[in-house]
Amino acid sequence: MATIELNYNNIRQNAINLKEQAQDIIAVVKNNAYNLDLRECVKLYSEVGINYFATTKEEECKVIRETLGKEANIFLLNPTYDFALAREYNIEINIASLEYLKENIEKLKDLTLQLEFAGSMRRAGAKNLEEVLEIIAFCKENDLKLKGFWSHFSFADEFDGFYEKEKELVLNVLDEALKNYDFEVVHLQNSASFLRDGVFEKTTHQRLGIILYGAMPYDVNVNLVALENLVIKNPITVYGEIINIVKLNKGECIGYSNSYIADVDKKVGIVNIGYGDGILRDRLKGKTCIINGKNRNIYSTMMSHLVVEIGEEEQIGDRVYVYDDKQQLHDYTKYFGPNSVQLAALNYDSLKVKKIY
Repeated sequence: MATIELNYNNIRQNAINLKEQAQDIIAVVKNNAYNLDLRECVKLYSEVGINYFATTKEEECKVIRETLGKEANIFLLNPTYDFALAREYNIEINIASLEYLKENIEKLKDLTLQLEFAGSMRRAGAKNLEEVLEIIAFCKENDLKLKGFWSHFSFADEFDGFYEKEKELVLNVLDEALKNYDFEVVHLQNSASFLRDGVFEKTTHQRLGIILYGAMPYDVNVNLVALENLVIKNPITVYGEIINIVKLNKGECIGYSNSYIADVDKKVGIVNIGYGDGILRDRLKGKTCIINGKNRNIYSTMMSHLVVEIGEEEQIGDRVYVYDDKQQLHDYTKYFGPNSVQLAALNYDSLKVKKIY
């Protein structure tokens, strides 16, 4: 059975290292803490002094409150209509729009609200400065508990110029909003923005997700990093083992739809891990695994198997590392999309899970 090792010591250390360079952190723990166990992660974050959490699901808000008690601050990023739950579990909720406020004003009277500027994401929130100011005025007039202002940068992990334009827009809107309201909490920056720019002057918190879990949000080897002394440790190791060795003659194929055709006579290893375990098929293209400390090509990815390059020294039973400290998850995923895609895909039902504390 293929294995995933989760090193919670490294997740803890990442939180400590990030705290040293941030104003204050709102830890994004959505989707079961990026598939790394919500309860485990919020406990260790709380232990190192992070006590503000954001998620997209009401049920996860309940888990956080039940795990940490009344002292934790919990912000539900998605708009909600379950106002009774928000009240019972003391959850800060997001303002979807001015219409959302007007339609639900009586149900929102004693709840804590945060104002989202939709920016380039456009999923929810005020769509422009005019609506931001209208929401602020409406909250004042109706004595609503407006606590926070936030936004999200949709281009922060891209280096084509759109982020700078997006950032300028959001910061200008924030400046105008602050002229009309004294927000207790202001958070704009995700992991990529924080890594690129450090702390924004007029914010109070950095809202960090993927970087807490050991994955860089973009290729730091070729792009700007403002936090030059930041050390992020890898908490995720995924490996299978060679379960068979197959000899291929030149021109013979192996895998789905002739996915690999031998260019010369050779032996290949069959490994007991595949996309059914959550290994993305796209990572096949020009990528490698590690066997006995050496990089080896991945020739084919199937639901339950990989076909990999081997040398004469490889044997049945040898471990084949897909992700480890040498080749981390973000080293692969930077070639084909966000590393959060791979974190979310890992199948804990088909992998043996080992937790390291």
